[in-house]
Amino acid sequence: MRTLLLALAGLTLCTSAVAQTPAPVDTRALLAANTRPFTYADGKLAGPGADALFGQLKDSQFLFLGESHHDHETPIFAGALYSRLRADLGYRYLAVEQDPLAIEAVNSYRGDLSQIAALAKRYPTHIGFASDQDLGFLAQASRSARPRDPTVWGLEQAQGVAPYLEELLALAPNAAAKATTQALLDEARLKETRANQGAFIHDDATTLGRLEALKAAYGDKPGSRAEVLLTGLVTSARIYSYNRRANAGERVGLYNNTEREALFKRAFMGHYRQVASAKTPPKVMFKFGSWHGYRGRSPGGAFTIANFAHEFAIANGREAYGIVVVPTGGYQADVTEEGPWMKALFPDGPPKQPVILDLRAIQPWSRVFANQVPAEQQAALRDYILAHDAVVVLPNSAKATWDLTGFPVP
Repeated sequence: MRTLLLALAGLTLCTSAVAQTPAPVDTRALLAANTRPFTYADGKLAGPGADALFGQLKDSQFLFLGESHHDHETPIFAGALYSRLRADLGYRYLAVEQDPLAIEAVNSYRGDLSQIAALAKRYPTHIGFASDQDLGFLAQASRSARPRDPTVWGLEQAQGVAPYLEELLALAPNAAAKATTQALLDEARLKETRANQGAFIHDDATTLGRLEALKAAYGDKPGSRAEVLLTGLVTSARIYSYNRRANAGERVGLYNNTEREALFKRAFMGHYRQVASAKTPPKVMFKFGSWHGYRGRSPGGAFTIANFAHEFAIANGREAYGIVVVPTGGYQADVTEEGPWMKALFPDGPPKQPVILDLRAIQPWSRVFANQVPAEQQAALRDYILAHDAVVVLPNSAKATWDLTGFPVP
């Protein structure tokens, strides 16, 4: 009897093991079934891919768009996406990787592209991503801004120092602080050019200490306008210093990433608290560089603002959705420049029309896809598949244009 029971137990274990073995998957068929075309002409996002996307966004509070900067088509696509998010799902706010003081001004212009372009020309480092297409998208998103209800949220560190120091001149507590501020402003105006954007706040090793001394000289109470401006400058100079020191060989490069992501999160929550209510939690679209769009840790080792948005949405009983946009034909010849492992997701080569690949359908098979690429690429591909909900490919793109400002093409 004991022998029979042992035999039955062994049979049960074997049957269970067979049952748990995943069936083979036809990866080409899986990709074909979940790669859908769409259009975004004339600011209208349409087609099977767009409809499938919005079918997955019904419970979303946040949508994160990770981009390749300075591309021509990405801001145009982003504008069509934002328009439909507002019309169909009640999104109202846009969070961007731009200087917060610059975006304050953008909101005050309420969609006036000429004023936004003039601001960029006056302070050439103030709006970091200032192509014609990016400025047009900012104009579109800020059109519905109202006093005390800005629709665009700038979450980036300070990039153009001069506007901060100009405002601080009027807030100086004494003549000595005013004279120091004026001296720093004169230097910043001289150094801050589009061709060398970080000459003052990034490259000069003395800038951080001088800004810290200036902040101490003002001594303003927390929350005052001067304190907000000076904290923004000091925090930004410190983050930039980690990057400069890492380039010189110090082991501080991680802090450039981790402290910057933390800054994004604090800035986001500052805006969110101003407009949130238990009855109507605000819906926000994000537009940041693609590394910031990873759910989990970025390739730079930091837990991202996108990861924060995903977790925060869960805390609110909602969800977030992450898109990574891959343009080709401008800075990237084809999708494999995103990463050589992209050939596993687009085995027939770069798409000839705009498509969206639903990665949620691919994620259960991430290991199968990873096994199709060389061992040294497998971790990157798995991370990519699991970090995003969809890939959008925009073929036949180009480098952005800079006619509005006359800035050199990056």
